[in-house]
Amino acid sequence: MRIILLAALLAASPVLAQSLVPPPPPPGVDVPDWALPQSATHKQVAPPLDFHRASVTQNAPVGQFDNQTDVGGALAPGNASFAGGTYTITSAGYNIWYQRDEFHYLWKKMSGDVSLAASVNWPDIGEFHDRKVALVIRDSLDDDSRTIVAAQHGNGMVHIAWRGEKTGMMTDISHRMSRQPDKSIGESGAQAIHASRIGIEKHGDQFQLWVSWQGEPIHPEGAPITFKTSEPVYVGIGFTSHLAANVLTAKVSDVVLENRAGRIR
Repeated sequence: MRIILLAALLAASPVLAQSLVPPPPPPGVDVPDWALPQSATHKQVAPPLDFHRASVTQNAPVGQFDNQTDVGGALAPGNASFAGGTYTITSAGYNIWYQRDEFHYLWKKMSGDVSLAASVNWPDIGEFHDRKVALVIRDSLDDDSRTIVAAQHGNGMVHIAWRGEKTGMMTDISHRMSRQPDKSIGESGAQAIHASRIGIEKHGDQFQLWVSWQGEPIHPEGAPITFKTSEPVYVGIGFTSHLAANVLTAKVSDVVLENRAGRIR
């Protein structure tokens, strides 16, 4: 199920339109077909059901997070740093989707209710449109873990998505503010503005997406999702380039992470 929020806004940018064409993988890197993003000649499909890579933890605390991990062992390692209130995260990784994930993850273990919110900035807005920063809550660091995320894509789409069973497929509800009142625009393209801020709140088994689209007070978006976690859980910020072997960069600032509900701001 998808929810599309439509508003007449700015004209499409030629720079953003160019970002629809994903760059090729680095020379000499063998990328399986299922890990290639959508293009005019290839439609991405799910990984083989028996395909997994071990996650790689750096033992490198960063900011308010206890550690950072390349979930799913992407073909190029990621990294993160913290300065001046901003996390700079680099990551390759084919996606956070289907029945397994590849992304760089800043995390801490928590139990009980959680409020997590952040503002996302793309250093180069013309880079690949389907990269995404996600606010992540997951049972484990395994690539096929049960998980629920609130994510902001490079084209501005925001969604809440969840994998209800280990090795299961993801389900999502997506939201966007469109430049044109056209429901055929789909997920790709330069059709969306970028939210000012996103958040996810865990209150018992209820998970609520929060969004500020254009600087207005952050507010609940859509209905809460019922999702049962196996506590303690891993809570934090993830980033994937959605390009299996290509490292991109995201900046995430003004992070709120509290061990109680009702603190999204």
